[in-house]
Amino acid sequence: MSADGALAQIKSGTLAPVYVLYGPEHGLMRVWIEAIRAAAVDESFAAFNHERFAGRELETPTKVIDACMQVPVMAKLRLVELDEPEVIGKGRGPANPKLLDRLVEYIAAPNSSTVLLVTSSGIDARSRLVTAAKKTGVVEKFEGLRRNDEAVSFVIAHAREQGVALEPAAANTLVERIGTSPSALASGLEQASLYAGVSVRVTAAHVAAVVTDAREAVVFDLTDAVGMGRHERAVAVARRIFADGDNETGEAMRLVGLLARQLRLLMLAQGGGMRAADVASRGGMPPFLAQKVVEQARQFSSARLHRAFAALVRLDGDLKGGSHVTQKAPAIAIERWILDACDVLVAVAPR
Repeated sequence: MSADGALAQIKSGTLAPVYVLYGPEHGLMRVWIEAIRAAAVDESFAAFNHERFAGRELETPTKVIDACMQVPVMAKLRLVELDEPEVIGKGRGPANPKLLDRLVEYIAAPNSSTVLLVTSSGIDARSRLVTAAKKTGVVEKFEGLRRNDEAVSFVIAHAREQGVALEPAAANTLVERIGTSPSALASGLEQASLYAGVSVRVTAAHVAAVVTDAREAVVFDLTDAVGMGRHERAVAVARRIFADGDNETGEAMRLVGLLARQLRLLMLAQGGGMRAADVASRGGMPPFLAQKVVEQARQFSSARLHRAFAALVRLDGDLKGGSHVTQKAPAIAIERWILDACDVLVAVAPR
């Protein structure tokens, strides 16, 4: 079943016993979470039938399973939410791969009067938990579009669906300023449309007037600072990013993904002889963005760019469960990457 079909079923009140929602695209995930809550929970008895758990606060999944096995009070269903199951038990010592066995067993044979909603930014799609959920429930991955041209096409199609008249240049500007997150792009389009007014064609000027240039601050500003070795400026940008969010792990995962894509583009530019036209064609982006990529690529030596990318790959693995320290302090881990990439930690082995 398609994602739209599964969401339509939820909104109609037909619920599966298990949902696993994961990935960095929290805007679209939030739509599903709210739909499941609305369909599963009678607000009059929510205190008895709705429980929420955070994996980082649990040593074992026992409390979650016990909650799932309880009988609903004056309602048809209970809703039990579990965020970040992959970090359960990692507060003390090394991870135990068998710790989630009981949770996997429950998911394989769930209680029919409970809806278990599992959410995560970094769960492994190949994990036994996800595999079990595919057999008894619904598993959905939420992620941004991979290419800028795909994001532009999404904006144009979404505008058509919403009945919004949109100039092609406005779609390009939205992607430049926001990135490839579908939910963020939809929100940006709505802002620009409201600003333009009823029955007015949305232009790039409307977008520029109301949509914050979040992606440029996150990616270009940060990688510019790293490229020039200006670690203080880069750390300041990173701290501003984390100050705006309440989920450090989610923010770190999204930032690592954006940085990884940007570094790949820089390597593409260096490998292609610094030709903006080639970067635009192979990277799926407008020419003006490709020129910015080429200019930024000139700030890095090839060796330092590849070291920075390798360190980012390690950081990605650490955030997804490879390092308890990184998971506890993802913002600090990002700052450590910045210092490594700027060659500031001279006497310290690169991480």
